[in-house]
Amino acid sequence: MLLFPLTVVPQEPPKVEVFGGYSCLALTEQSRTSLKAASLSGWNASVKLNVTPRLGLLADFAGNYGQRGLTPYTINSLTTPGELMRVEAVPGDMGQHTFLFGPEVRFLRRDRLSVNVRALIGVAHTNMLVLPLREPIQRPTGSPITERTFPSASMFAAAFGGSLDYRITNRLSYRIVQPEILLTRMGSAASENWNQYTFRLSTAVVFTSGEPSFGQSSGRHFSVGVIGGAALTDAFGHESTGFIIGPNGGIQPMVSRSYSTLKDYAIGPTLEVGLPWRNLAVEIDALYRPLNLTMAGINPDGSLNSISPATVITWELPALAKYRFGSRSLKPFIEAGPSFRVSGNLNGASPSVYGGTAGIGIEANLRKLRIGPVVRYTHWSADPDFTSSRTKRNQVELLVGLSF
Repeated sequence: MLLFPLTVVPQEPPKVEVFGGYSCLALTEQSRTSLKAASLSGWNASVKLNVTPRLGLLADFAGNYGQRGLTPYTINSLTTPGELMRVEAVPGDMGQHTFLFGPEVRFLRRDRLSVNVRALIGVAHTNMLVLPLREPIQRPTGSPITERTFPSASMFAAAFGGSLDYRITNRLSYRIVQPEILLTRMGSAASENWNQYTFRLSTAVVFTSGEPSFGQSSGRHFSVGVIGGAALTDAFGHESTGFIIGPNGGIQPMVSRSYSTLKDYAIGPTLEVGLPWRNLAVEIDALYRPLNLTMAGINPDGSLNSISPATVITWELPALAKYRFGSRSLKPFIEAGPSFRVSGNLNGASPSVYGGTAGIGIEANLRKLRIGPVVRYTHWSADPDFTSSRTKRNQVELLVGLSF
């Protein structure tokens, strides 16, 4: 961490704001999956801790529900060569939940009106969507296909937007409107990777609670900088069985093995905001970590059939609560919180998008230089079952921070 501390003295008390109310989510059409556009209604709730008069840390949760249909399309008949068949389906029930975290800034305040802007990251989860077909698809063998199913999925999500509040009393406000652009990103291969931009609109009441001003002694720091290091564990390690077409046209079994031959490096910017309580802060990082991947095919006799090196690009986004012990020049610290991950250049992999991180480190002050090595452990959620190259869920990283 290369930090440049900036002390901020509050002019008004830090407060906790609790928001809850109605939310509408407008889903755009997805041409890749033939899903129609849809409007989902539901709820939106959030909790914000104002760490300065303008800056707050926000945890946002939402659930939206409704029905989504399928855009009709044509396919080649499975029973009559050369014949086309039109596929149509009955709309099915759909639900989407989001869990987002990030900063919110009070952009403007005039009398009873205030305008806030926000940038949040986190996870979106959709339930299984089952669409009954209006006409079954007949197959040469086996039962006809009577429905199209989209499995439940967890994906990276980010929201960018703002809100307009009207203060009724010191404890109660009405959020007139909260418009946001919601981005979700998913895919199992580079060619199938897509971003979906949707519009979310919410309105509700805001309850505020807090203590009188902390006074001049409660100045808190706001720091930005750089953090970097290396992974101590391999990114990949998985085996699966499959089949290939042999030289004589026959089918023979093969083992697909994914592994890492090198340890990864990680580097990126960091943001730290001090909280009202002594020695406690929140740190948010954006770590660029290219994952080393080798994919190998193993024949039944153990010989190597094929080998393909590749790189999977990831950004790790931990949001950690950080507590320092003591006030001397040598300060041990612990940290913990959720982590999110967005990936690209997948090469057949699909790294999971969320996990939990905990770390332990120490900061040493050498005149104007502060050195802060930290060891972090992250437990990621499982990668999708349909991918043959899966990341290891337990990861350890050694990172070193510098600050002036």
